[in-house]
Amino acid sequence: MKDKLALFGGTPVKTTPLGSGKRYDDAELNEIKDCFDHGSIIYWGGYKVGQFCNTVKDYFKVKYCAGCSSGSAALHAAVGAGLIEPGYEVITSPITDIGSLIGVLYQNLIPVFADVDPHTYNITAQSIEKVLTSRTRAIIVVHLAGNPCDMDPIVELARKHSLLLIEDCAQAYGAMYKGRPVGTIGDIGAFSLNESKHLSSGDGGFIITDNEDFYGRCHNYMDKYYDRLRRGDRLEHLAPCYRASELQYAVARAQFGKLDDILAKRRRFAAILSEELSGIPDIILPAVQENCESSWWFYMFRLTPGVFDGDGARFAEAVRAEGCFALAGYISRPIYREKLFEQKSFFPGNVWPAEVISGRSYDYPAGLCPVAEEVLSTAIRLPVSEFYTETDALEMAQAVRKVAAGLRK
Repeated sequence: MKDKLALFGGTPVKTTPLGSGKRYDDAELNEIKDCFDHGSIIYWGGYKVGQFCNTVKDYFKVKYCAGCSSGSAALHAAVGAGLIEPGYEVITSPITDIGSLIGVLYQNLIPVFADVDPHTYNITAQSIEKVLTSRTRAIIVVHLAGNPCDMDPIVELARKHSLLLIEDCAQAYGAMYKGRPVGTIGDIGAFSLNESKHLSSGDGGFIITDNEDFYGRCHNYMDKYYDRLRRGDRLEHLAPCYRASELQYAVARAQFGKLDDILAKRRRFAAILSEELSGIPDIILPAVQENCESSWWFYMFRLTPGVFDGDGARFAEAVRAEGCFALAGYISRPIYREKLFEQKSFFPGNVWPAEVISGRSYDYPAGLCPVAEEVLSTAIRLPVSEFYTETDALEMAQAVRKVAAGLRK
């Protein structure tokens, strides 16, 4: 006999709050105090940005790091560093935040969307190749929820066609692809320090690379293309102001000392979820490729269509009623189905300079990436946190199991 769902008046599975904790402590305070003692909190007058970048370089074992105001800024700088002529195409994922696309659009480039794998939710070399044209100049891979894309064939494809390869690692601190940290595999890795990410300075971001030219151009793009590195390339290109203060870098540097512990706890939590949810009929678990490690920014599984009463929103509502947070999907629909893309209202008057320059018309209709659309229409997202306990994981899985039984047709 089915247990009565809390949604219909039954007893909730979880009656205690999810685990919580203090994200910032004396480590961050001490770094901030050091800024004030030094007397300057702008990056070219202080030294925290240098300390932070050295910490990042040591962690990822890369040659260069440059800090900025957000992950979106980091991606914009990475695209700008490619010096791609307006009107050309950049391939990326349809399941992502608009931050992955802002730099593409502002550089007057054309976003092209490759479909995703139904189990990892990431674009693949095969899906990229299907939309590759003679006008493609770059690829932005998005390691969604910290799950690494299958990078080796993507790198091979990028090298074959001389394409800039950018990794959007906003959700993927410490994610590993065959023993290599994501962000170190393509040409440029872009990271976010937003409050919601694994590490936070309230807001902020940075890029990493082993290419000196990309580093120099990224660094300049983050600061109006002034020659802060004193390399003789002052104001050679138009660029925004994406500076962050020494205070943000100070907090971020302290946060890096906590990353390994954060990752271990998140991975343990996700492992319990996978173990407990495994075998539930019509619950399709996320796949992490062999020899890879996700950093589990969130945990998203899928429902077999037509099996449960109601849609994903109803399923998620029932899980919430059991005392465990859940949402339907990651974003409600692929990014190309947002009004911005449907109406091509990137600039006032719906004039899209990139389209004018290219001499071509681009559209983003429903069905453009059918797998991505199916993924988002059938996905249930569960939160993951280093502050959640093993009991939280067990109860969350129990709530999903109960709802799956209670809503089964």
